[in-house]
Amino acid sequence: MPRQNLSEDTTPFAVARAITTLGQNIARARIRRGLRQLDLAKKTGLALGTIRRIEEGSPTTALSAYFTVLWALGLEREFNGLASPDRDEEGKTLESARQPARVDLKSKGGLDGDF
Repeated sequence: MPRQNLSEDTTPFAVARAITTLGQNIARARIRRGLRQLDLAKKTGLALGTIRRIEEGSPTTALSAYFTVLWALGLEREFNGLASPDRDEEGKTLESARQPARVDLKSKGGLDGDF
């Protein structure tokens, strides 16, 4: 199956909405800090156009650029919570359902009952 790149037109709505919200949050954080887009571009080493696309919520802008901007704004503490296995309730439920109900020691080469 050929690889399909996401574009503005093929990005799922929920994803596009989340990226747009993230861009708006980044813009607000930048403004609160009294930074211009140019200041943020200089601080991050990213192009001014990239900063603009991030704040617009472009789904085709690299994830690393978003993370770099968050870092430059002092918001890197948010990184560890993303897709945290501890907060993945559905994944934990599915994993638990796959666990065997009991352990078969004979097939595992375990205890033979000879004490």
